[in-house]
Amino acid sequence: MALNYKGVKYTESFISYPDITPLLKSFNVPPLEGVAPYTLPAIQHRPSISEETSGVMNNSLPIALYLDKRFPAPKYSPLFPSSGSYALTLAVQDIISRAAVQGRVIIIPKIVHRLDLRGADYFRRTRKQWFGCDSLDEISPHGEDLTTVWSSLTSELDVLSKMLRGPDGKTGPFLEGDQAGYADFVVVAFLTWFECADRADWEKLVSIGSGELKRLWDACLPWLEGQGEEL
Repeated sequence: MALNYKGVKYTESFISYPDITPLLKSFNVPPLEGVAPYTLPAIQHRPSISEETSGVMNNSLPIALYLDKRFPAPKYSPLFPSSGSYALTLAVQDIISRAAVQGRVIIIPKIVHRLDLRGADYFRRTRKQWFGCDSLDEISPHGEDLTTVWSSLTSELDVLSKMLRGPDGKTGPFLEGDQAGYADFVVVAFLTWFECADRADWEKLVSIGSGELKRLWDACLPWLEGQGEEL
C-alpha cells in the first residue's frame, strides 16, 4: 500500500509461510523480537540499504520510514506528512496491536483457509503451538465469549473512529484530514486482515462508529488494490 501510494514502481513475490524464515536468513536480515522473529513484508532495494543486509529489510514501520527518506516529497507522496505523523502512527499502532490480540481468535481459524497448502500446514502447526491447542477450531469463541471479543474490538475501534471523525470542521476521510499517511494504512491493513478471512466479520468491523472506518477504507482502495509486477 505504501509503495502504491508513493507511486514507486516495484516487483513483488508472494512467499509461503515456511519459506519466510530461510529466505530472510539468506539475506542476513536480523531477527525481530517476539514469537515471529522473521516476518513479511520485506523489501529489497538496490543500491543496498546496507552492506550487511544485501539491500533487504523487513518490519513495516522501518520500511515506511526508509521509503519516505529514499523517495522524498514533493516528488513522492509522503507517508509522514506532518511533524505529528510519526507520533500519530505509534498511537494508532498501539490501538491496532490491542485490537489484533483481541481479534486473532476470530481470524486465525478462518484465515488459514486462504493459504496455499504448504503455508496452511505450517500455519496450523505453529499457531497450535502458540495457543497450546490440538485444533485451531478450539480457539474460536462462541456465545458469550464471542460477544466479549466483539465488545473489546468495538472499544478499540471506536477510539479510532473518533480520531477519524476529529473535531468539528475536520475535512477528509484520513486521520490527518485530507492528507493520507502511514497511520491510515496501519488501520486499513488491520481491516484487510478481517476482510480476507470473513467478509461478514469485516462488515461488522467497519460498521463500528458512524461510518468513519468505511470511508477510510474506500479512500484507500486505490492503493490497497494496486499491484507491482509479480515475480
